[in-house]
Amino acid sequence: MNMGNWIAGALAVVFSVLVMARAPGALRDRARVRVWLAHLVMALVLWLSVTPVYMGADALLGGRNIANLVSHFGFYLMFWLGGSEVALGIGRHDLYRLIHGPVGTLILGGGAAAMTAAFILAAPEYSAMGLNPFRDDPMIVLYKALSYLYPAFVAVLLARPLLRASLECTGLSGSAMRLMSIGFTLVPLVPVAHLGELLAPGYAMVVDLVLYPSIVLVATGTTLAFIARIRCNRGASPVRGYQSEHAD
Repeated sequence: MNMGNWIAGALAVVFSVLVMARAPGALRDRARVRVWLAHLVMALVLWLSVTPVYMGADALLGGRNIANLVSHFGFYLMFWLGGSEVALGIGRHDLYRLIHGPVGTLILGGGAAAMTAAFILAAPEYSAMGLNPFRDDPMIVLYKALSYLYPAFVAVLLARPLLRASLECTGLSGSAMRLMSIGFTLVPLVPVAHLGELLAPGYAMVVDLVLYPSIVLVATGTTLAFIARIRCNRGASPVRGYQSEHAD
């Protein structure tokens, strides 16, 4: 396996561990279910980024890269679930309403529909990890860029507010928010890098250089927030305003 497979596999293991670690809390507190589901979806998406797993899953789905489409739907779902929790976590109910309201729903639905249409029009003929043999097809490039449209929207909404909120916190809580802020800042660069492939194939490497660090930063940030929550012994949340009730 190449380096990308090892990185994706390592991250998949990390998120799988986080899913198991957060499961008891999600069972006890319904307010934590969306965060737990976001981690679960991310773990599944990352496992589908490991070639042997992807090829096996796609074979079961007909060998036409449906697994790739499923993984990109997973990114949309993960940001829909996790983004809203982060917004509530920093007390930004206005951002929560943008993510889950008419504007967010339009971008989510429109992006998913456009992404699916591009995939159907591209019609990759055989199963291939990352659709790499087809990346000279402009429709495949468009499909990949559209697969990060909604995640980029959510990331843009959250990056600066997280950074501002981190200035008011100390210790693990502040560090967690700063890491998540940097990670979210990188996400909008992913579709831009994909579109760069229309100019030069070398931009495909830029995608990995941006995507995987963003995942690592967000995963580390959420892990630190989780540890801070445990240290608080179910007291005040590690992120100011991140009450367990998440009342909307």
